[in-house]
Amino acid sequence: MQFPLLFTDGIHVLLITIVALISGFILWRPLFYSAFIFLIFSFYFFRNPARCNPDALHNPHLILAPADGKVIAVTHDTLDAQEYAYRISIFLSVWDVHINWTPIAGTIENIHYRPGTFTLAWLSKSAQENERNELQIKSDNGNSILVRQIAGTIARKISCWVKPHERLEVCQKIGMIRFGSRVDLFLPAHVKILVAEGDRVVGGATVVAEFM
Repeated sequence: MQFPLLFTDGIHVLLITIVALISGFILWRPLFYSAFIFLIFSFYFFRNPARCNPDALHNPHLILAPADGKVIAVTHDTLDAQEYAYRISIFLSVWDVHINWTPIAGTIENIHYRPGTFTLAWLSKSAQENERNELQIKSDNGNSILVRQIAGTIARKISCWVKPHERLEVCQKIGMIRFGSRVDLFLPAHVKILVAEGDRVVGGATVVAEFM
């Protein structure tokens, strides 16, 4: 476990909670206790685990999960992102780690932020309507994938820690989404999908597909 992200990506949450703690202690004790419980939860939510599947360090054909959560869809999808054949959708509850990892080593070709609504992240329409951030990554052997960070009803802040043309190592942390969200992974046709709807995956650790 590395340094909690509450002091960087959650600094506004931390400051507001501290103000609520002080106000509650002076004016209204129920507010103090509620803020104290939320502060403890915030340290849990912004936890920052160090992890990487060791096999992926030596096998460039493996594709890792970009996020913790439950697989809510595995579809043959050429309409949403025409360059890709498959979409793996992962829903993150408020109890999951909300950091996002790069599924492969490669170079970021493009990053595209799209403003939008904040409908429930597990609904299929959230992929098109919600605020989202897309990262297109190309591996050294020419394979291209797309990672889409999608905000949800509660999660209204997408953080992206990388830039276009930046070189990424497999398992590198590329961003996070706050308080419940979804991540879609788009893959080309020449892959073997290794997960199914309903599976639980661990970001940076679970192999979700393999280049053929």
